[in-house]
Amino acid sequence: MLTEKLTQDLKVAMKAGEVQKRDTIRGLQSAIKNKQIEKMAELTEEEQLVAVAKEIKNRKKAIELFKQGGRQDLIDSYEAEIKILEPYAQN
Repeated sequence: MLTEKLTQDLKVAMKAGEVQKRDTIRGLQSAIKNKQIEKMAELTEEEQLVAVAKEIKNRKKAIELFKQGGRQDLIDSYEAEIKILEPYAQN
């Protein structure tokens, strides 16, 4: 299940000192947890994948805004987060 994979990958990222990956995975876990609270039940695998897709979509929207504002540092950061999230969207 996706939540188990996220937990495993979080541990690996923490041990390897990969701060951005750690933070991105924690953010995704929070988004999934918030959906569970909203639904008041465990999410199905499909619902978890929808949450991942939404996180990716949010970052893509933010990148467009950052491009308008000329914030290349934030664009690079969000693009890296998208690369971290994309494998989870394909489970």
